Amino acid sequence: MTFAQPWLLLLLVTIPVALAGWWQGARSGRRLAALVSRDPAPGPRYLPAGLLALSVAAAIVASAQPRWGAREAFIPREGAQLVIVLDVSRSMAVDDVKPVRLEAAKAALSTALKRLGGDRVGLVMFAGDARLRFPLTTDFAAATQVIQSLETGAVLVQGGTSAALGLDVALSAFDESSEAGRMIVLITDGDDLGADPAAVATRIKDSGVELLVAGAGTPSGGTVKVLDTKTRKLVDKLDANGAPIVSRLNEGFLRALAAAAGGRYAGSDLNALPGAIAGRVAALKRARFERQSATLPVERFGWFAGAALLFVGLATAIERLPRSAARPAALAGLATAMLLVSGCSTRAHDLNEQGRVAFAAKDFGRAAERFVEAQAARPDDAGISLNLAAALAAAGRFEEASLAARRALNAPASGTRARAYASIGHQRFALQDFAGALDAFRQALLEDPRDQASRHDYEVVLRILRPPETPDPQPSGGPTPPAATGDETPTGAADASQPPPPSAAASATPGDAATPAPGQPIPGASATAAAGGTPSASGGPPLTPEQADQALIALDAQVAALVKEAGREPTATQALRILELLAERARIAAQRDALAGGGSPGDY
Repeated sequence: MTFAQPWLLLLLVTIPVALAGWWQGARSGRRLAALVSRDPAPGPRYLPAGLLALSVAAAIVASAQPRWGAREAFIPREGAQLVIVLDVSRSMAVDDVKPVRLEAAKAALSTALKRLGGDRVGLVMFAGDARLRFPLTTDFAAATQVIQSLETGAVLVQGGTSAALGLDVALSAFDESSEAGRMIVLITDGDDLGADPAAVATRIKDSGVELLVAGAGTPSGGTVKVLDTKTRKLVDKLDANGAPIVSRLNEGFLRALAAAAGGRYAGSDLNALPGAIAGRVAALKRARFERQSATLPVERFGWFAGAALLFVGLATAIERLPRSAARPAALAGLATAMLLVSGCSTRAHDLNEQGRVAFAAKDFGRAAERFVEAQAARPDDAGISLNLAAALAAAGRFEEASLAARRALNAPASGTRARAYASIGHQRFALQDFAGALDAFRQALLEDPRDQASRHDYEVVLRILRPPETPDPQPSGGPTPPAATGDETPTGAADASQPPPPSAAASATPGDAATPAPGQPIPGASATAAAGGTPSASGGPPLTPEQADQALIALDAQVAALVKEAGREPTATQALRILELLAERARIAAQRDALAGGGSPGDY
């Protein structure tokens, strides 16, 4: 049983105080009556007083809104679709925006999510590659927690920067079956827009998706910091020539990207970003996308309100009856009270307790039987379902355990849903269904981003599914077992327990995209051999480091001239030309770096 207003139960302590005062007053009254009359004064009517006290107690409990059991309700949801594309490369750790670029972006996004209504939001993080961090969801609390947990140099993305890849992933994250409006919010410092930003900008424009670009940083920029493994302090990252790498906000590139995609550049003031997002989302077309299932508690205050009225009626009637007839009425009142009390202790609770005792005795078969009976008596109790999953898993019945845990996915509490997904992940791991286990642990992290055990389990399974090309040190063990195992006791109807799965086999971090070896041509990259010549994308022999440097200088001059000419509002033609030149520059720089070990802010 739970209460919506539990603080009101504190009023129950006033009942014994009031009874004590009444008794003391009745006793004093009898003494005074004996002084003025020879006939003995009648004793106080304890039974009506007791019934009135029970009436007040029942009224207090009713006002606290007791509830037990649950019921399913369906709530229609409608809104727009928003996918956030966030740069998590190392250049986002530059402190030209306080405290650092990424932290300022995270704060702006958290504020923006608080202003959204029934919309759905997804998140793509990118550096050298891009990953969908979580799909479209209406759980803004969980989304905010995931956003706040992001750090630069994320484990699941490669080093570097490629906004184009992030935008490509964002385009595929939308629900194409929905008629709701779609918008992408890109937050980056613009150091490197990727291999082919013009092509992805054209795809965004053709798809009808609205693009809002926000800059993170300042034109003056700041140095990229890395951790010195010897001193354990942050030091400047150096390029091939030993000079600190400086990352600057390139608003010209971001304006060109927004213009080419038919979108809007929102500027570099991240404090204004929440308002810009809310305004643009509000203007999008809204459509119904689901009938959300909600598990609502069943209110039981009516029982106690009825009992309060019954006790008041009995007390009034008994007060008017002779003392000899009061006892039967009292028995009726006590019988009613016992009926209400017995309703608070359900058969499901007793069966769940028996199952816990059997689980503690390692009689997993008997424990499963008791939990099944308890689930039949209370099918909507997520805790009983998780206890059943624990018992079945301990008995080696993993497929049945997975099905039992799925019954808890509709629980109203995100922590319970997270434990349910973690339980499913362990059962799928035991069945060698690694893809299913990975998805379950990912869902558990979406429900509870602070669950370190599920985070560890997710990484272990990911390494099993995506081994590297070169051996890495193997992680110790398999997925971390949940808090309760076969050697422990389910601690109640809300607990979830599973046995530890078999140890994970050799695994390592996902393989990164291969870097071309020295002398290997990079597809689509060529330049004229003449100094200052403009490179083309038609393919050709690989460049020497000196030729690449000369080509980059020529490209930088063309881009700078075109950005200056375009100004704050570039035309679509100018924007596409700028993006094409940037793509060519990225190809030349990649080849130069592979040959000579150069670097740029976008590489970090």
